[in-house]
Amino acid sequence: MKKLLLLALLLSALHPALWAQATSQVNGVVSDASGAVVPNATVDLENIETNVKRTSTTDATGAYAFLQVIPGTYRITVKASGFRAIVVNDVKLLVNNPSTVNVKLEVGQLTETVAVTAEAAHLNTVDASIGNAIDNKPILQMPLNARNIVGLLAMQPGVVFTSEGDTDSRNGAVNGGKSDQANVTLDGVDVNDQMDRNAFTSVLRMTPDSVQEFRVTTLNANADSGRTSGAQVVMVTKGGTNELHGSLYEYHRNTATTANDFFLNSSLKPVNGKAPRPKLIRNIYGASAGGPIVKNRMFLFGNWEGRRDAKDGQAVRTVPSMDMRQGILHYRRSDGSVATITPADIASKLDPRGVNAAALADMQKYPVPNDSSQGDGLNLVGYRFTAPTPLRWNTYIGRMDYILDSQSKHTMFVRANLQNDNEQGMPQFAGQPANSVGLTNNKGMAVGLTSVLKPTLISNFRYGFTRQGRESTGIANFSAVTLRGLDSYVGLSRGFRAIIPVHTLSEDLNLIKGSHNIQFGFVGRFSQNRRDSLANSFSNASGNASWLEDSGSGLSAPWTDLPSSQYTLFRYAMNDVMGLVTQGNAQYNYLVDGTVLPNGAPVARNFKNSEYEMYVQDTWKVSRGLTVIAGLRYSLMPPYYEANGQQVSPNIRIGDWFNQRGALAQQGKSQLEAGRISFVPKSQGGRDLYEFHKNNFAPRLSLAWSPQTSGGWIGKLTGGPGKTSIRAGWGMYYDLFGSALMRSYDATAFGLSNALTNPAAVQTIAGAPRYTGIANIPAGLLPAPPPAKFPAQYPDAFAITNGLDDTLKAPYNMSMNFSIGREFEGGWFVQGSYVGRQSRRSLVRRDAAMPTDLKDPKSGMTYFQAASILARQVNAGVATANVQKVPYWENLYSKAATSSLSATQVVYNRFNANQYDWTYALYQLDTGAGLANCAGRNRCSDLGPYAFYSPQYSYLSVFSTVGGGNYHGAQLNVRKRFSGGDTVDVNYTFSKSIDLRSNTERAASSSGVLWNPWQPGLMKGVFDYDNTHLFNMMGVYSLPVGKGKKYGSAMPGWANAVVGGWQLSGVWRWSSGFPISVFETGVWPTNWNNNNWAVWTGKPVSTSHTNNSPLAGGGPSLFADPNAAMSAFDYELPGGIGTRNGLRGDGVFNIDLNVAKRFTMPYSEKHSLQFRWETFNLTNTARFDVNSLSLDISVGGTFGKYGNVLGAARVMQFGLRYEF
Repeated sequence: MKKLLLLALLLSALHPALWAQATSQVNGVVSDASGAVVPNATVDLENIETNVKRTSTTDATGAYAFLQVIPGTYRITVKASGFRAIVVNDVKLLVNNPSTVNVKLEVGQLTETVAVTAEAAHLNTVDASIGNAIDNKPILQMPLNARNIVGLLAMQPGVVFTSEGDTDSRNGAVNGGKSDQANVTLDGVDVNDQMDRNAFTSVLRMTPDSVQEFRVTTLNANADSGRTSGAQVVMVTKGGTNELHGSLYEYHRNTATTANDFFLNSSLKPVNGKAPRPKLIRNIYGASAGGPIVKNRMFLFGNWEGRRDAKDGQAVRTVPSMDMRQGILHYRRSDGSVATITPADIASKLDPRGVNAAALADMQKYPVPNDSSQGDGLNLVGYRFTAPTPLRWNTYIGRMDYILDSQSKHTMFVRANLQNDNEQGMPQFAGQPANSVGLTNNKGMAVGLTSVLKPTLISNFRYGFTRQGRESTGIANFSAVTLRGLDSYVGLSRGFRAIIPVHTLSEDLNLIKGSHNIQFGFVGRFSQNRRDSLANSFSNASGNASWLEDSGSGLSAPWTDLPSSQYTLFRYAMNDVMGLVTQGNAQYNYLVDGTVLPNGAPVARNFKNSEYEMYVQDTWKVSRGLTVIAGLRYSLMPPYYEANGQQVSPNIRIGDWFNQRGALAQQGKSQLEAGRISFVPKSQGGRDLYEFHKNNFAPRLSLAWSPQTSGGWIGKLTGGPGKTSIRAGWGMYYDLFGSALMRSYDATAFGLSNALTNPAAVQTIAGAPRYTGIANIPAGLLPAPPPAKFPAQYPDAFAITNGLDDTLKAPYNMSMNFSIGREFEGGWFVQGSYVGRQSRRSLVRRDAAMPTDLKDPKSGMTYFQAASILARQVNAGVATANVQKVPYWENLYSKAATSSLSATQVVYNRFNANQYDWTYALYQLDTGAGLANCAGRNRCSDLGPYAFYSPQYSYLSVFSTVGGGNYHGAQLNVRKRFSGGDTVDVNYTFSKSIDLRSNTERAASSSGVLWNPWQPGLMKGVFDYDNTHLFNMMGVYSLPVGKGKKYGSAMPGWANAVVGGWQLSGVWRWSSGFPISVFETGVWPTNWNNNNWAVWTGKPVSTSHTNNSPLAGGGPSLFADPNAAMSAFDYELPGGIGTRNGLRGDGVFNIDLNVAKRFTMPYSEKHSLQFRWETFNLTNTARFDVNSLSLDISVGGTFGKYGNVLGAARVMQFGLRYEF
């Protein structure tokens, strides 16, 4: 590690300069009128705003190149003996977007000058990268919701969009890559959100007035970038110029011009005949200014922006119905009639103690329900409400540029950012204090220096410091008891604080040698994550019906006409009114030296990490029209580690333990032979959290060919030299991971943060402790604390917990593309592309303690096969006496046979008693709990107890690199550039993507899990964020009317003030529907802790959307006939996982429009005043989020109902800008 750091320092000392990712380049060929190249011509490149000039000379092939150029507008001047001088004006060089400017000289005197204007550059004739650059005018003039530039970053082909600011893991997924694999840099410095890694998110907020331009490379970035496998977002801060320029602005929203949310319209009590709209008073205001400190040498730019929101947020909670608060429950019979269960019924049929007075008393504290889309619509229902969520943001941005010498060979910049945010969250219910108040004080700075050592050698260095600071207050300071199916009646949030500083150090060298541009460089990143959290500082308990014996089936058994589609939520409601507290989750925290932290004490950690990357790349200009780029990026990724030694590792690698369990099962042996897991601290020889990945070699290759034929049919087809580009590329990219792994480990690392749960299926209806209050955990429910010593063996607690698979390999992607682009007259550009991605060793969760698919060596049958035979007969209602012998059960459970029942029939009775909950039946068989005729610990089994399950874990969720997927897409891009910077961009993508799991690293321990890791291929389906069709369009268009315009150029001033200066801009997004699956909750066919998807039976399913569900309460639904749709799905068999993503719901539809009017000030044409009227979701279209669907075949009363919209209702924003 020390050698690597020394290498970083040596490379950075070579020469300070700018990093390649925040710059541009221009190249071209100088020729005469006949097409012959002109060597030794002098080429000047001059920035028209700062007068910074660089000079080059054409080589023997007439070629010139300017590399590592600061983005901006330039002038190119070419001089050669015997020719007139040529001046090319308005050459726009966009960030990370190579440009080609070929120049033809005319014979004449050198003193004669010919001026031309550069055409807007569309065509990339250098590399195969896919993605668009967007310059300053669209950034400033497009309608941006809350002036958040993230909305524009997503205006690229292949980008999945749900809504702006959405932390949904689908949002920002690009060309089949995961959303958390985007890499965001500002002026070449890492500004990624290291905590959550939300797509396109910079932890240093950038305002539209401070961004010069940006580019999003969606696929096949070159070796000089491409740190991750996702989109590469490069942003450049605006700088000062030789002229003073700036702005004053105010943007305003209010309630009067904001439409109501679709669900609030139907949930809130009307006032004067209308549902009240949530309050929204938002003001965003600020000022920016840039100019010279020393003309032509030193420039300064600054921007301050404030945002103040006096607004209401909205939330929906699940609350008890009015009858449930009295201990009265209901269910809907198969014929549609509603049955009623009284407290007397409960006392006579379940337990003489009946309903629980303390539970019912606390249920009176809930507000009156108003939303039937939640719960079962009968007992567990919804309450939707609004509450104040004020917000206060302040953003400060400054940048200084300094040209160190008169020849502009050495330039530097310094940029600084600061933000202070205060945002109040929603309360648990209206009238209560906020569950949390979020505080953010992110800050950062960057220093860069660019040096042209000689015309063919450029050195670049950059240092950056980005500090992410977040804190969230909590509201609960006690260990709580909750009732499953209901939200708690008070908030239970816990506080945390995190400080994450990141230092970035980089060095790049560019060497031009003949037709080769050779680049090589290094970047090092050094980060910390200092955390104090109360998230795991308190124990808790739950009234969980599923924790009872037989998964709570006894709660519904007396009511024989209760449909199975209502079992789950009915049992929850019954358990709640009886106040059965069944599940206890103990939390014990220790320091590695054995010190015990008291209950409620914050847990402090300081994780550190470093990354080292190197690359080499050769851009070979094979001919005037052909460029080949070959590169290699090499990454060294050490694991995260806790700086104070607060980390432990298992004695057996979890991945090896899992594989050993599987191997034993295939040999017909008990999984107990794999051994038990203990934990060893780092100080006593424990391993790293995962392996040091030292073999991350990532080759890249691209080809760009621009036909140079000017005549014949080829010339007509291609448009002539430089008008067509045919590009192909392939690259390998590694995923960045570790941050969320570290947090998951931090929360559950046994021996340091011990989360222990009492075993399931032990509590009975008669024996379970009763609820006495939200802060009263029943005595004896929590498991005892383990001893504070190491090595420490995890207890035989049959626990549900998380772990870390330290056999992780580095996930990688292989990306490929082929594109043909063509420029047409009038500024039009059309490009068609194929884009593909193959994901390998993807990060997914799997249950390392999954019960094994134990094979019987005698019959050759496995558990899944044998169990499925019995499950099918249970579902068919076969009587025990008619069940035939199955060799598997006869061989492995021979001692279970009685004088009247075969071993198979005894086992069948366990499956029959636990229909659909096959894992519980297996638990009883594996431990002997369900075989009354077998004395002791499962003496009926030939292999003894725990042959299938681990006694330590019923569920051990670990990240593993065993996933994978494929993406194929066709893309069409159409672009039109107008004079004055106006533009129209249209992007369309047709694609299909298939993987095993689609979740990002930050997903919860129960999300993104391979439910049957013994047969992972069963999980194969379309991505969770698969959109068959994606369309987006954006444009800025100034009406050609008024002074200096095409129409009315000579009109008087008063007329120009009325009809001149009008501008339209807008965004249109549309996508086909997102995929979704039907679930089966309350039963666990295959995995102990994860419910399955339901199985599609093959019956047709119509997803014709309706806004008036025929189910009670109405509302939007995926199905016009929910009952028919539900009948097309069934419960899964043992080992199965159901049908993944077999349905499609709504997609995105959104149009944003800005109408603006600019007035030129009478005292100066360089000063103007602009009025803006921006409307977001212009048509007020309500599309619904598939993730809010009630698609549980155990909850028939709300099946197919939506619970939330996808995006916001229409809102208007009014702006006033003074610019100079």
